[in-house]
Amino acid sequence: MRLLRNTIAVALMLSLLLPLFSACGGEEAEPAPALQSLAGFETDAVLSGGGTLMNANLNSLRAEKAGESDIRITLSFIGGSRMSAGTDEREVRNVPAFTVSMLPEPARLVVSFESILYWDYLRDLDLGDLSFLRGSFGAAFEGSERFNLYIQLAGDAAYRVKEESDHIEILLRPIVETAVPEAEAAPETETIDIIEDTFAPDGQAFYLVANAFSAFTEGVIGGDRGIDPVLSADLETPLLISKGFSDRSSADRLMADILNSAEGLIESDFRVELMEKGALPAYDESMEYEAAYDQQPIRIDGTPTALEPAIPDGLFLAVTPDKKGLLYTKRIREAALGETYEYEQLCVMRDGETKPLLSFEFHTVESAVYSPDGRKLAVLERADESAHLYVFDLDTKELSTDLTEMGFGDTVSAYVWDSMGGRVFSIGGSGEIAVHQYDFNVPSENKRHTVVDRKGVDESSLAFFGGEVYFCESGEGGAVIYRVKPEGGMRRSFAAGEAFAISPDGRYMAVSDTTGETASFSLLNMQDGSTVSVAEGIPVSTFFWAGDATRLYYIENRLSGSEGEAAEATETVNDAYPYRLWVYDVEKGVSHAALDLPYASIAAGADAKTVYLSYVDSATMGEAVRATYAVRVD
Repeated sequence: MRLLRNTIAVALMLSLLLPLFSACGGEEAEPAPALQSLAGFETDAVLSGGGTLMNANLNSLRAEKAGESDIRITLSFIGGSRMSAGTDEREVRNVPAFTVSMLPEPARLVVSFESILYWDYLRDLDLGDLSFLRGSFGAAFEGSERFNLYIQLAGDAAYRVKEESDHIEILLRPIVETAVPEAEAAPETETIDIIEDTFAPDGQAFYLVANAFSAFTEGVIGGDRGIDPVLSADLETPLLISKGFSDRSSADRLMADILNSAEGLIESDFRVELMEKGALPAYDESMEYEAAYDQQPIRIDGTPTALEPAIPDGLFLAVTPDKKGLLYTKRIREAALGETYEYEQLCVMRDGETKPLLSFEFHTVESAVYSPDGRKLAVLERADESAHLYVFDLDTKELSTDLTEMGFGDTVSAYVWDSMGGRVFSIGGSGEIAVHQYDFNVPSENKRHTVVDRKGVDESSLAFFGGEVYFCESGEGGAVIYRVKPEGGMRRSFAAGEAFAISPDGRYMAVSDTTGETASFSLLNMQDGSTVSVAEGIPVSTFFWAGDATRLYYIENRLSGSEGEAAEATETVNDAYPYRLWVYDVEKGVSHAALDLPYASIAAGADAKTVYLSYVDSATMGEAVRATYAVRVD
């Protein structure tokens, strides 16, 4: 112990004498900078306050400078909301129960409330021009009234909280970093660090970053799992981020632990990144559809096969009139305050570049068909139990008319343009299902809608050919294909069948009929009425023509079973690819099985041998993957 005491004494003497020795030199030593005072401020404590406040409304958030460097943030409250709920508003005498804390690296101030019903501050948010406040976002938690307010900071800060009758004041003091003398560089050596990729360099760390803010607000994962919300580098998108790890393996283990312990998470939404400490993580839209590249959407000769997505973030609807683009529907998810707002938008992809076609927000787009002249677009939207058939003017990109509101009804199923693009026909109605017509050539808008046939119609096939409308009706004697002139007249029987599709060149009609003792799928010559069998004993419900009419594609649903194939049907129940795509060569008159599919959502491409498979993953029903694959069929 005597030696230890002597050592300490010597150290103290040296510390006192060194300034004197320095002063004896030729130059006076520069005074050390004064330490920043953080008296009365907290850096890592959780501060709490407030009490019970019914119908609490965070109606104002303001930020302003306070002194030379401090920032005052004021959160004001009222009860009720005329803006959000149309309820009476009232002054309050206390604020709701809250806690204030700090999340480090990157620094975020978090104000958590037990109960907030309204957040009208968003309509008049003012963070001023204070560069230290980089942005803010909120998280409202599903199934509760909890609400977290996050304010993204440019660096670490100490904080002090003052509670008043109707507002909370938070005083922030940005922490000034003390300069650390640079260490003398170590001499270079030839030593090779065999694990240099495992550990982060000085000033950097490994972070687990997740595009899973909605999962956080839904309670699937939370801060107790070591990952919290953060604003992305675009200062618009909330992501999740872990603390920084010096080694990558720790971040990898955290990711594996979260993915294994919580259901409904998408692995491709998580990534480990090496970043500068305190930096904001980048947001890349490709994060939304990376999982599309990992799928095996078809099976060829018994082998599951991966394909390059033609559209990695949406479902195919149609080839554009110029045959150079793909029209598709893209799901847009906007998260604000923990509430997820979703809609679909129509986009066009050309040469790998995507542009929105319309600014219209759809619930769910079921199909879309260009008019023959390419100047209009009919879009069928499905919303819960009802449907809307819209027509858009592609010259102005504006909604031309909502045919559902113009008399077509809210149960629209099939629809088709006439050969010139001046009329739209549909099967639908409100109660009574009929064949409807809307004629854009009629000057008076309220006279454009007429009912073509109301005697009964199946909600399946519809076509316009040779000045007549074709449709089906099933009865006790089987299903019949009828035709009628839209200008008026009696329906006439054309052929037996419950579904049909006329070839683009008008030469043939593909007809499916499963109402008889034996399912049939045949080709009917539109000129002489002769028929050729395409497939016997296979119940075909999905079929379509190639654009040049040289091929007819049809799908066998092996789950339903085929005659003489009961054993195979039983084995198919658990098959991930239960649909078989067949190709019929019109000139050769032969069919061959091409490949197996997980879904029957497939359509013709721009050329005879290309088809587009609209694919959603079975595990999340499209939450992980909504993509379209171009399939080359030989």
